[in-house]
Amino acid sequence: MSEDFKLELFARLDKLPMNQAVAEALQVLERIRTEGSPEEANQAAKHAVELLWLNSERMRDSKSLKNAASQLATAYTIANEVLDDKEMAKKSILQAAEYLIQAANEYLIWEDVDSGTGMLTTASLLKFLADDYDLSLIESKKGTINFGRSILGADQMIGIPELLVQSINKVDPNMLNKAKQRCLSLLPRVKDAAEFMELINKSLMHVEQRLSKSIEFPDIKSIVEIPKDLVLGQEFMAKFKLKNIGEGNAKDVSYSIDIPTELRVIGTTKDSVAEMKPGDEVEKNLELTLPEAETATDQEYKIHISLSFKDIVGNMQTQTLGPFSVVAGTVSKAEETEKAINTHNEALSALSSRIAGITLPNVFQPFINGMTDLASDILTKCKTYRETEEYKLIPALLKVFEDLISKTNETMPDAIANYESEKQQFDDLKETLNTLAKKVDDLDQYTKKIQDIAQLINETELTEEGQILIKRAIQELNDASESLTEAVSQIKELTEEKS
Repeated sequence: MSEDFKLELFARLDKLPMNQAVAEALQVLERIRTEGSPEEANQAAKHAVELLWLNSERMRDSKSLKNAASQLATAYTIANEVLDDKEMAKKSILQAAEYLIQAANEYLIWEDVDSGTGMLTTASLLKFLADDYDLSLIESKKGTINFGRSILGADQMIGIPELLVQSINKVDPNMLNKAKQRCLSLLPRVKDAAEFMELINKSLMHVEQRLSKSIEFPDIKSIVEIPKDLVLGQEFMAKFKLKNIGEGNAKDVSYSIDIPTELRVIGTTKDSVAEMKPGDEVEKNLELTLPEAETATDQEYKIHISLSFKDIVGNMQTQTLGPFSVVAGTVSKAEETEKAINTHNEALSALSSRIAGITLPNVFQPFINGMTDLASDILTKCKTYRETEEYKLIPALLKVFEDLISKTNETMPDAIANYESEKQQFDDLKETLNTLAKKVDDLDQYTKKIQDIAQLINETELTEEGQILIKRAIQELNDASESLTEAVSQIKELTEEKS
């Protein structure tokens, strides 16, 4: 919706008579909420609230108090539900209640007891929407109301707010229900109160929500004990326990344990108890018999518990607990898993024996130790699960164990072969180092000879044969230096490759 069009609509509203402007403002608001943006809807809602307040003031000045309250009741709805402006909503509803109180005084002056009392009661309920539970006004008016002139039951009407407040203070849902029934049966019959029934219903819901935060409700949970290692054809005992873990009492508790027809039952499957207080338990033990085996596969049977009870409000609660599974096989899982664990333990022992007879390199030994330690831990976990009857986890763990042992056995030959290859490289490297050390020793000898010759040159004049000898010695020294350089380069390459 364009800004120009929106401004044109509001300009037109401002020129209309107040009642008509309010009606059309609400229509414009609904249209903008549907077609416009949230910002446009908020602006339209604020404009509508302003018009409603202006109109209520005009109606108040003309002594039309009930209509003035009606305008402000609409302003409350827009401020609360569209603008989410709690302060404006509270201001609107409290002012509406004040106008109704003034209207009630006029009714009472004219001795229209039912309308006057209805307006007072309505005003109190509207104030509840603003969390104003002050009953002093109601108390002050009781002495001046001539209940003998009532046709609709003014004495019953004026007690409604008090019942609602007491239901909150005493946390009494029964009192709340009594007040609601009285309110819904009497107030619609008051001609001037019927217009406010929508907000009266909201006030009743508001009180109920406030009360529900203080009510302690029951919460019944089940604890079922069924043996986990069952064999088809076996008799066994199943224990069913219900416990109220909530904060309130559960009354008229009844339950039925629904057993599959394949299972034979000894004992009654239904029972009831008048009341379960917080922490109370009821228990039932049933002797069940599994059918004989017809297939080689495990069989599963599901048990449910149908439960019903009344909470403190008096509402009947029904629920189904479960399912609880009964799983039975053709053989005992305890025996079956024990055999499987022993078989896998033998495989681990065989691997440990094989490793014990092999000298492994330092880099490979921690890997093998880690693999065997992990395999041992898996078997330990399997034994623990067997003791606690957690049989479902054991097959998966044994599968991991099998993969671990298989991978270790596959890795062993390659690892040993690699070890032999690496060992040969170490031997070659060691030989090279020894050769290099010998050349270094030879080089020391050559150096000493050159030093001796140099000293001889300094002392005597050399013949041609002496000069040849010196040249040869120098050449041998150079050759030895090249051999040393080559050996150092070779050992560096081998060291880097090993690293």
